[in-house]
Amino acid sequence: TLDAVIADPPLLAAAAGDPSKVIGKAVRKDFGKVSALVEEAIEAPPGPDRDFALHEARKKAKRTRYAAEAATPPLGTPARTLAKSMKSLTSLLGEHQDSVMVREILRELSAVAHAVGESSFTYGVLYGREEQRAAGVEAALPGAWEEIVAEGSVQV
Repeated sequence: TLDAVIADPPLLAAAAGDPSKVIGKAVRKDFGKVSALVEEAIEAPPGPDRDFALHEARKKAKRTRYAAEAATPPLGTPARTLAKSMKSLTSLLGEHQDSVMVREILRELSAVAHAVGESSFTYGVLYGREEQRAAGVEAALPGAWEEIVAEGSVQV
């Protein structure tokens, strides 16, 4: 079966096209999805819906980064620029997601501490710091996104 697949691979019709055009189209499509998700997240009010939208944007940015890295041989500098931009965006959004997860754990630890009669004040202080960290990322995102778009990442 493997020999048959190798001899006659089940490729899409696009596989016969110009690699730079086919790959470029695929990477632009991924970037378009990232763009829509980032814009949605920026417009969402702070809270769980924004947190979810930012996490979805992070996952799609990671996919787009890997696609751009794979597209670097046929596309060159534009793909390399996009990969670098998506890496930066993924890092920023990852910091936000880390804060979301830490706050969830802090809530659980606080409840456990309270249930056994211990003070949960410190957990609240740490939670507040994590909220500030997430708010800082959310405040930085529109400017970071504008830079990504301005530097021509969409020119793949």
